[in-house]
Amino acid sequence: MSDRTADGARAGTQTTNATTIASRQWLCAIVVTSVILMPARPPSAVSLLASQAADVSPREAALTILERANRPFVPYVAAAGKTLTVVAELSPASIRAGRWKDGADVTAMAVGAGGEPLATAKGRLEAGAYSVAIPLTVSGTWPARVTIALRADGERPADDWVRLERPSGTLVGEPVAYRSGSRVAPRPVAGFEFARNERIRAEWPVLAPLERRDVRLLDRSGRPLAVELPLSDGQEGRTLVVDMSLSGIVRGDYLIELTAGSGATIEHRLLAIRIKP
Repeated sequence: MSDRTADGARAGTQTTNATTIASRQWLCAIVVTSVILMPARPPSAVSLLASQAADVSPREAALTILERANRPFVPYVAAAGKTLTVVAELSPASIRAGRWKDGADVTAMAVGAGGEPLATAKGRLEAGAYSVAIPLTVSGTWPARVTIALRADGERPADDWVRLERPSGTLVGEPVAYRSGSRVAPRPVAGFEFARNERIRAEWPVLAPLERRDVRLLDRSGRPLAVELPLSDGQEGRTLVVDMSLSGIVRGDYLIELTAGSGATIEHRLLAIRIKP
């Protein structure tokens, strides 16, 4: 092969390599852009991602509930046996914008893995209430998800959903929480962000007689804090209740850890809350 021919071959090879590298770079850019633009829909605490991915701890799964405040309304589902409590709470942005200021009709539907409806319940978000809790009873097949729809005259329809896993606990169910203030009546919570001038009341349904019940406050990393939480029985022993002011807790993310026991069975429940400035 002549020098001119060899030089031409090397140039062609370099051009081909450059084209290949450039194509790969564009492909990588497209893949990265697709990942960034993919909408994230974090599930509720009920879904317990720890049951689906071994590298996600129960603490990390519980904290995912705090990352949903940018939605028009925030959905939450608490399971206690065959009874689901479905909560829809308007986001702060929707409240500031005056959305649903005159209320809305709310429909909650339990849906099977194939998209088939299993149970439906309706409720009303009253004017100025900002949230509503709807009981939904399921039987037979456990639902794969719960869909929630808000409808009101003069408002754009809004829909959301929560993925569900069958509860593994037998002693206590998932908590339903309420927020209140000095001039604000208690209302159910789905977006677990609180101001320091608010109170929180969390209620865990008791599913079986208990011999042990304890509660403590953890920081975001799971480290116990020297804060005493008041734990009491509610509804003639049918619930365990923490009712407390948040004025003494500084800004940050926290976990309320409930421990319930009966004989050799011990269950832990984590409820994540965020204290805003």
